[in-house]
Parts: sequence; C-alpha cells; structure tokens
Amino acid sequence: MVLSNVLLVAAGLLALLTAAIHGVLGTREILRPVLAAPLGAVVRGTTETAWHLMTWHFAVLGVGLLVAPLLPVDAAAAIAVLTGASALGYAVAFLAFGWWRFRDPWHMPQWVLFVPMAVTSFAAPWMGDAGPSVWGDLAAAIAIVVLIVIAGLHAGWALGSTFPARDRDALVRTVVGAPIGQPMPGRVATWVVAIGLVGMAGWTAALRGWIDAPMPDAWLRVGALAMVAIFTLRGIGGFFEVVLRPSIRDTPYMHWSRRLYSPIALGLATTIACAMLA
Repeated sequence: MVLSNVLLVAAGLLALLTAAIHGVLGTREILRPVLAAPLGAVVRGTTETAWHLMTWHFAVLGVGLLVAPLLPVDAAAAIAVLTGASALGYAVAFLAFGWWRFRDPWHMPQWVLFVPMAVTSFAAPWMGDAGPSVWGDLAAAIAIVVLIVIAGLHAGWALGSTFPARDRDALVRTVVGAPIGQPMPGRVATWVVAIGLVGMAGWTAALRGWIDAPMPDAWLRVGALAMVAIFTLRGIGGFFEVVLRPSIRDTPYMHWSRRLYSPIALGLATTIACAMLA
C-alpha cells in the first residue's frame, strides 16, 4: 500500500475515533449537563440535534477517508482536502476558544484529535509511493532512543529510584496520579513495562533491518502497527483521561500527562509509523 493510502486510512480511523469519543464520552460529559440546565425547549432540541450532527459529520468523514483509496486519485484527493479543511477548522476553533476562555489550550484539548487528522489528510494527496529512505532510519533511531530512555526510567523505579521526583509519594502523584500514600505499581509490573519497552526498541530496529529477526517481514509490520495503535491511544487518551479517572484532576500527573507524556506517546506513534512506511 502506498504511503498516501496509509495516510488516508489513518485519517479515517482518527475521524471514526473522534466520532466515537464525541458520541459516547462527549454526550455523557458535555451534552447531558447542558441539557440538564434550564433551557427552552427549542434551545434544548437544537443543541441536541447539532451535537449529534457533529458526531454524524465525523463518522461520514471517517468512512469517506477509508473508502478513498478505492476511488480515482482525483476523488481521493478531494475527500482528503475537504476532510483536512474540516479538521483544521475544528482544531483552530478549539484552540482559539480554549485560549479565549481559559488562557491555555488544555481545558479544551479536543484539538489534539483534529491536528493529526488535518495533517494526515492534507499530506495524503502529495505523498505517492514511498520507498526506503534516510527519513525512515532517522525516525527509527529517534523512536529507539526514546523507548530505551523510558525503559531505563522504569528500571530505575523498579530498583527503588524516585527520579525525577523528590520522594516516593511525589513520584506516585507525578507518574501515576494516585493519592498520597498509595504505593507505586509493583516491581514485577514495572519490570514488565521496562522489558516491553526494550522489546519495542528491538522490534523497531528489526523493522529497519538493523538486527536479524526470526520472523517474516509481514509479522514485523503487524507488530509495528500494534505499537503505533498503542502509542496513539495512549497519546490521545491522555488528554481525556480525567473523564475516566476523575481522581487525577489537578494532580501533577494530569499536568504532565497533557504536556509531556501524551506528546511523547504521539511522537513515538509517528516515528514508528515512519520507520515502517519510509
């Protein structure tokens, strides 16, 4: 599959994920409280209709992008550009109104869904076929270094280190978001994560042919796709985790998850995808 089609599919999956988040979590956390307010019947009906129309819009964009690789090149490009324009408009709106209302982009983080959707949609028509390149090697090298560093941090925590926090309680609140007094995840679990991250680094190296792997290239690509999915979900989910874990609200973990952990996860998803495709 050429890179342009991969980007179309990736943008389509992002659009469908956005539709699911908007239709399920958004309805529960935003729409229902609004409808519970003392609004007029027409205002309530219009608000509810507009909300579900947005969900429908995201779903239609997603389906259109998934079908686009089967269409003529000009039709696929038109769908990609229209989707990119829609996603860009949503991203700008959330960033602008978030800054206007709260003076930061984090109270309304929905833009983190729309920025990658816009980028992948706009990029798709221009990519064409992609072969091996230095960019793939560079992306793989970056991903491997980051994975090893994160694995090293986990190994340190398993051995009793509290870096970068001053003590164990501060570390728990910074990297887990748990209340003071609650212990860190067990050493075995922490070692499992560390070893898993090292394994991902080795898998990425094998994907580029830097080390020999006793498996077909297709399996390596499937594993890489799984890593991309894991880090994408972690990256995007970090911006909305407070909905599922209200206890992390106003903790150092929530602050750093949105500003550091999630961007790193999205960066890993991007670099591993580039290592697989370029």
